[in-house]
Amino acid sequence: MSNANNKSPGISRRLFLKEAGLLLGGAALVPAPLVAACTPGSRTDNTTVTVTFPPGSPTPSDIITLNINKREYRLAVKPNWTLDFVLREQLGLFGTKIGCDRGDCGSCTILADGVPVLACLMLAVECSGLVLETIEGASQGIELSPLQQRFCEREAFQCGFCTPGFIMAAQGLLNVNPHPSVNEVREALAGHICTCGNLSRVVMAVAGGL
Repeated sequence: MSNANNKSPGISRRLFLKEAGLLLGGAALVPAPLVAACTPGSRTDNTTVTVTFPPGSPTPSDIITLNINKREYRLAVKPNWTLDFVLREQLGLFGTKIGCDRGDCGSCTILADGVPVLACLMLAVECSGLVLETIEGASQGIELSPLQQRFCEREAFQCGFCTPGFIMAAQGLLNVNPHPSVNEVREALAGHICTCGNLSRVVMAVAGGL
């Protein structure tokens, strides 16, 4: 005969839901990332934006100016902050993805002086004086760039996570070689990973040139 006092030590459904609610509610109490007090999309080109941080934030130690997508951002950073961290968490430019965070996948690729670079391997303090372009700067408002349009026409993406990195790397190639061969495209994109297995469509979207 079962005994009401010999209950299983497992967690009950009610207790699980209660604790889950506490966890979700607690998440709202966690301080938000140090998002810059500016909206990049609302600024006109060639405007210098001074980025401020919420009270109580860790005090950055270096003041730098970054030229990003034809706008200048003056902000305080720590010496060890990577460029992809600053782009995403300080400036709200979430198009630059963080994949492996060690330079292996290519998802964080942007252009620096027209050349593809990995934002996860660059320190923000190293980027003063460079002309930076992220995927947000590729289009003109809602009008896609020719390369972005080709990606759409050739269905050169699936989940889309790796797409910004592919587009920026491909744009860097097209900046110096407007009509690359298939082999040249493959070489330029060799450091990029598409876990969806859509690389062949990406190559064909770029190989036609612009």
